[in-house]
Amino acid sequence: MDLFSIVLTQVGFFATALAVGFIAQRIGFITETMIQSMSKIIMKVLVPLLVLTVTASSGSLSEFVSAWPFALVVLGMYAIHIAISFITGKIAGLKRPEINAHVCSCSFVNSALIGYPIIMAVFPEKSGIYIAVFLIVETIVTWTVGLMIVSSASGSGKIDLRRMVTPMTIGLVIGLLFILFSIRPQNIVWDTLTGIGGTQKYIGLIYIGADIGFTGFKKVFKDIKVFLTIPVKLIIAPLCVFFIFKFIGVDADMVTAVTIFSMLPSMLIITILSKEYNAAPDYASGSILITTAASLVTMPLVFYIISFF
Repeated sequence: MDLFSIVLTQVGFFATALAVGFIAQRIGFITETMIQSMSKIIMKVLVPLLVLTVTASSGSLSEFVSAWPFALVVLGMYAIHIAISFITGKIAGLKRPEINAHVCSCSFVNSALIGYPIIMAVFPEKSGIYIAVFLIVETIVTWTVGLMIVSSASGSGKIDLRRMVTPMTIGLVIGLLFILFSIRPQNIVWDTLTGIGGTQKYIGLIYIGADIGFTGFKKVFKDIKVFLTIPVKLIIAPLCVFFIFKFIGVDADMVTAVTIFSMLPSMLIITILSKEYNAAPDYASGSILITTAASLVTMPLVFYIISFF
């Protein structure tokens, strides 16, 4: 199956799961309290277990070390996204705090709930390595550069390294220790943990669909400028990432992997941070809603375009 077909299949899966969550919320089966509980279960249990089991099963230490150039590629992806989003925000006339929310919404991606399933489908043997390396870079950039951008919306930027310690990063560290010491569990306990982690792609998408149903799209239409995130985040930036890295001769699989991460909708944590630092939280929330919905169309579009190159 070619890459475009794989992505199209994943989009069909995403759309179905999102619709289930959306409909279930709208008819009252999923309440606001349930949505909040689902969020905690996903981010504190399911995704950490997924990261742990996928990373630990990703390959040998030498294979992991050989993939470290991908860390530089991911850093380059963030640099490209931040530059493009800042320039487009200025062109659109955005001021603080909206431009801060715009830059973060267009730069940080929903890797865990949407990106990991695609990576696992496209790279069944390398997915653990790509996910582990991406998560390391993502954690560092989010809680340094990302936090500085958001916090500077209403004051001076700050960095809080303590916030890097999360259940997800703990799962990553344990998985890396398994690689370091060549631990390859093969028992019912490990198989059960792997299965539980695998459910995040279903529960995570149902959660997003339910959250969209609860929040509603009215908030998006309060500020028409939020629609700028669709072409910037989902089309322009991913295509720039693809062509820049392809032009400089980066390994083809790494280019594909980073393009997949690049084309994902906005990161959920950005909404939380934007509320905490008063960085145009409505703009950030609207960006997540609209990029998640639009990505069902833009992801196949991006892969269709790059399939010619």
